[in-house]
Amino acid sequence: MDKQYTDDGKNTLKRILDLSWRISVYAPPMKPFLRFSKHADTLYKGKTNSDKHFFWDFDDALQKVLLGIACTIATPAEIAEACIERWKINLEKFYQRSKRQLEESRKNGEVPQFRYTPRDEFIFSRVEPGSRLLYVGCGAGTECLGWAQRGYEVIGIDTDEQLVGIANEWAEYLKLPFQAVCMDVDNIGFSPGYFDGFLLEFYGFQPSLVQALALQRGLANTLNNNGKGFIAATRKKYASFWYRMSNLGYPESMVHWLINQCRLDHYFSPMDACEEKLSFGLYIRSHTVDSLSRELGGVFDVQECMYEEFDSRYLISVVKRKGRFPDSPPNAENDDSVGWTKQEYLQREGVSTKDVLYEIHAICDLLEIHKERVQRFFLNGEVSGGKSPLSMVDTDVPRFIELIEHTYGMRPFLS
Repeated sequence: MDKQYTDDGKNTLKRILDLSWRISVYAPPMKPFLRFSKHADTLYKGKTNSDKHFFWDFDDALQKVLLGIACTIATPAEIAEACIERWKINLEKFYQRSKRQLEESRKNGEVPQFRYTPRDEFIFSRVEPGSRLLYVGCGAGTECLGWAQRGYEVIGIDTDEQLVGIANEWAEYLKLPFQAVCMDVDNIGFSPGYFDGFLLEFYGFQPSLVQALALQRGLANTLNNNGKGFIAATRKKYASFWYRMSNLGYPESMVHWLINQCRLDHYFSPMDACEEKLSFGLYIRSHTVDSLSRELGGVFDVQECMYEEFDSRYLISVVKRKGRFPDSPPNAENDDSVGWTKQEYLQREGVSTKDVLYEIHAICDLLEIHKERVQRFFLNGEVSGGKSPLSMVDTDVPRFIELIEHTYGMRPFLS
């Protein structure tokens, strides 16, 4: 299918990514109501597991519909570019928070105490102190600064100029061996063999095989003969893993309730698979151990690949470059012809893309209102009195069910 990527197409793609972000942020408080409230008693009767999945994990289903629409109006390269801009929007609050923390530290003469995650310790056990490490997607540099304090020489790269700037200000203030560089991971500009190791925490955010292979080859080229790469990818296990990805300001009791609900995700579908969708306005390809090992094995010598015990959202692979530096990455002009899947978004007769997006927009509006009501329930302490959130009477669940059923009827076919 030929894609006409006009200004109108760009605006539509931005709208799609914004709807994806809204679904990720506002859907979790609605999911228990759609699953267990009295209004949903008949919702799953007489349907196949595939159909049940649409309602049980409606956020997951809607994210895949949005990706399908995006793929009809833009190439993988255009989707990747739009996701980079969306990533900057997502991290704006993170930048502001890091900036305030730096100002307060300077004012009070404080030095932050860095906390090391199990993933950090996993890497430290495999790379000697004093090594030169590349951190891909360094953000404001918090993790990199912790590594530098631990005795590593660290260079971080990110596409967000604001975050790179604040990361370097932190490094200057703390006098640690860390430097942040504004650089796209698709065009890494370091000399071959420059690093003893790297960490890539966002593998699977590349919307085509060509882009993924170019990324692998670029990173492999940075490693010396004994260097090790650490590549983290998302797994499918949870349709909603927002609760460990972003602080949304929910009351602690509400977060605890929703975390327990997330364990029920994918009740009507496999909990692990290699598949594509949008999430938080970003393209994401989830992986299994087998799919990640296969995908990396053409460029890297895969040493280890496992699901992370300490963070069940992810799996991690330890790699080394093969005996010679990789060949040049494939020409990006072929990007549009080499997608991950051969699925094609096929519109239902009489249903336009505009109709589907309008319906999803209405769903997002209702999700946001519902989230605020559930949040007030927990802020008012009603749960401490033994009341269940599902007992709330001022909900829009019947209207939401009406909307989601209508969208279900409008959903596109995938060839």
